[in-house]
Amino acid sequence: MVEKHDEMGSLFTFIKGQVNKLPISESKKNKMLDQLLKLKTMTVDAREPRIALVGRRGSGKSSLINAMFGQERQYVSPVKSGTGKGKWLWYPSDSQPKIRLLDSRGLGESETPTEDYEEETPMDELIKAVTEEQPDVFLFLIKAKETDSRIEEDLQELSKLRKIVKDKHHYDVPVICVITQVDELDPPHYKQVPFDAHPKKKQHIDEAIGLMAKRFKESEIPLLNIIPICSYIDFDEKGNIEYDMRWNIDLLSDYLIEALPSEAKLKTAKAIQSQFVKKKFARTIVGTFTAIASLIGAEPIPFADFPILTGIQGLMIVVIGFIADKDINTKTASEFITALGINVGIGLLVREGVRAAVRFIPGAGLAVSGAVAGAVTYGIGQAAIAYFIENKDMNQAKEAYKNANKQYKNEDIDS
Repeated sequence: MVEKHDEMGSLFTFIKGQVNKLPISESKKNKMLDQLLKLKTMTVDAREPRIALVGRRGSGKSSLINAMFGQERQYVSPVKSGTGKGKWLWYPSDSQPKIRLLDSRGLGESETPTEDYEEETPMDELIKAVTEEQPDVFLFLIKAKETDSRIEEDLQELSKLRKIVKDKHHYDVPVICVITQVDELDPPHYKQVPFDAHPKKKQHIDEAIGLMAKRFKESEIPLLNIIPICSYIDFDEKGNIEYDMRWNIDLLSDYLIEALPSEAKLKTAKAIQSQFVKKKFARTIVGTFTAIASLIGAEPIPFADFPILTGIQGLMIVVIGFIADKDINTKTASEFITALGINVGIGLLVREGVRAAVRFIPGAGLAVSGAVAGAVTYGIGQAAIAYFIENKDMNQAKEAYKNANKQYKNEDIDS
């Protein structure tokens, strides 16, 4: 992980250095640097997210963790309160620290948890935990069959936790409400995904959403979204998925990434085991890189923009590989662009160096237009998504490049 950050950092330093050398006005240069700073925050400065799970005993906090990461990493107790000491944990494990998660004793529990605990109440444990570490987002979990019960106290405690974080860390924590165990709503015999395909089940799901929307409005807690889910998943003795009834987990994961600070998005997308989520976030990344490439390419500077653009395209491929959880470096990015059949790119830049590249590029005295820079970068990004995230072959990646390049030119994509 450290080595990959070094790779991103080196590329970013190179790009920034090239921008600073451009013979353009300070205002234009600052505009480029502002865009690069946003890119740096999301990539070079990327950190693990801190996600706080809050809810009653049995609301499915541990099950949700298993469902989001596709691995059985947390003990799930079927009867008694399972989680004891309120604690920040690394997932998938301490040896592979990808996501920081806060799990705790459920709110409103009456039984002693099966694990050890320190504080007198679940609330005391949560207060201690959020004081020590700032959560990036609260996931408030409530069972579908309990949305019509009295949860005013739970929401008061959530409001109190948000205030503590704001006072201590000066951060207004966003909240996503997660309605769990929707498979248990009437009719109970209907256990098929998607659960809202059954008219009566959908009606009860919609009612649960409406009730929670009302509860949050009355409590004056800002709410990002309300997402009904089923996180039921079984694993065999080897840890492989044996039975999968997950529903809306991808949707929740997508909203989770949207809720996080920029510096926490990248590592979340990498850790979540969902190709849909990885691909969607990678497309956002490609849009950001394409916008920067277009901005730089629009400047009529003879060949000065070439090393910057190739550096941007190389960094984009490294980032997409990171999201796919694959070992991609500058050399791999060079080989990938070469395999796509693009003559002018980071491959030549890496092999020959910038000065040698200038000598070998035909028409080096011509500036790269913003439209061309954007189209090529967008095409390379879509090809990288197809190859590294969707696991398509090189021929399919080439086709993705051609289609994306053509689409960009026809539709004048800006992001």
